Amino acid sequence: MEESMARKGRPRKLSGTIYPRKDSQFLWVHYRNREGQIVTESADTTDPEEAERFLRERLNARDDGTLPMLLSGRNLTFGEWADWFLEKRSKPPMRTEKTHHQNTNAVKFLRPVFGSIFLSEITPEAIEAYIERRLHEGKRIHFKKAVVLRGRLKPVTVHQEYRVLRNMPNTAVRQKKLHANPCCAVQFPVSVKHSTRKPHYMTASEQERIEMLAPKHLKHIIAIMTEMGLRPY
Repeated sequence: MEESMARKGRPRKLSGTIYPRKDSQFLWVHYRNREGQIVTESADTTDPEEAERFLRERLNARDDGTLPMLLSGRNLTFGEWADWFLEKRSKPPMRTEKTHHQNTNAVKFLRPVFGSIFLSEITPEAIEAYIERRLHEGKRIHFKKAVVLRGRLKPVTVHQEYRVLRNMPNTAVRQKKLHANPCCAVQFPVSVKHSTRKPHYMTASEQERIEMLAPKHLKHIIAIMTEMGLRPY
């Protein structure tokens, strides 16, 4: 009797388990939350070490009390996250008005495809299929009475949409709403000719070195060009 009561008084084991499922390519985990309820979810990886790291993060979040916020991302659709992203991370002063306009236009095409899908269930294969389809679509020409598709979209246009799609899960990962960005496993199939690097603003010391080495007849031109345009922050 005493032994039976001792067993009842022992705390319940709160570690988790990693296991494969026949209906999924990824490893799955299950563990108990702070209320003792079993939580089951995909680790979004086939690597046992990454799955173990995922499980440890979940257990640590449970102990820290942040698990409910993490799990709320499981029921978050792409459309809901897109609305939050455009409102909280796209508008000025977070981004420029031009960037917000580009993000809004990209979401117009992304939402019909991914809008109703849970953010955690968007796969690299689905993203690659979207890119492939968009690269073969015609460019939309707007007339007064209709929209006509002509030619093909430029890869740079599709790449802009992909960049927005990639940035949104990145933000979700930082906000602890998503474990990993599916775009990390996606490679854009076409080379994009334009450079996406940020412009370099010439500093005063760089200007001095260039003027010192430049021919005499170019020094005034260099000074005018730098003072009128390439200003440092």
